[in-house]
Amino acid sequence: MRNTITFLFTFIVSAVWICSCGEGTVEIGENTYTPKIVVEGYLCPGQKVRNIRVTRNIPLNTSPNPLSVILSGADVRIVDLQTNKEFNLTYNRTDYAFEYNGSDLSINYDDSYLINVNADIDGRNLQTSATTRVPRAGFKINLENSNILPMYYRERDENNNVKNFSIAFSPSPATEFYVFSIVPLDASDSTFNYDNAYVAVDKEDVAKELDRFKYQLRWLQNVNSYGEEIIFNVDWINLWFYGRYRIIAYAGDDNYKNYALTYKMVQEFDGNFHEPKMKLSGDGIGVFASVIPDTVYIEIKRR
Repeated sequence: MRNTITFLFTFIVSAVWICSCGEGTVEIGENTYTPKIVVEGYLCPGQKVRNIRVTRNIPLNTSPNPLSVILSGADVRIVDLQTNKEFNLTYNRTDYAFEYNGSDLSINYDDSYLINVNADIDGRNLQTSATTRVPRAGFKINLENSNILPMYYRERDENNNVKNFSIAFSPSPATEFYVFSIVPLDASDSTFNYDNAYVAVDKEDVAKELDRFKYQLRWLQNVNSYGEEIIFNVDWINLWFYGRYRIIAYAGDDNYKNYALTYKMVQEFDGNFHEPKMKLSGDGIGVFASVIPDTVYIEIKRR
């Protein structure tokens, strides 16, 4: 049985604005700043532990050297909770991130892992930790059931209906959140579709806001994760350029879901602010999560 998801949440990273009822006043004084460890790390089953970024927050209205916020001297460790074995991560000066270079740490489906970080900030020793559980095996893109052959922009079928690229995938059992990163590989003002069906854009607009058009993100949530197959339709409003696209699909754990859905939504309609949902305890903010990725490519042809 094939389940087609029709209820989509659209999220264009650079075009999200939070509205409020009236103009609230937010007073931020010197005493409101609290040093925090900022963690950004994702585990993928079968892949090396790498690109675990550990930085610090900074007070508002300051302009530090970007390198000064990196906590390269932090003590960062991953604990395999199946065996309680601890692994020390090392700092990679090329990637500005922590990684594990040994071969005895395996990230496996449906296993749980803990991150522990200790760092000195402003003369204080701070600590944070978080646990993630890797989604269960099963998620994959089914190329044979996907519509990914090259097509013209808003190409029509024999009944004059607009066709769509579609991605068929098998879900990960018990995983209800899936993200699709849609990135054109040839994006420029010369490949932009100025005859698109949505907005009038000139070359100056594209040059100023290239990233807004280039980086598109959509997600599905609350899906039937025990179904045989799910169909994700790629809307044309997420395809602004001619040429090749890379679409990376992710099955995400609860940490990934909670952070992705709330990190931008930090202001209520009455103007009050709140923190996004983050699973880091102690002196930490950010995200430590696990995902299963898979990749597919599409192409939009010029007429």
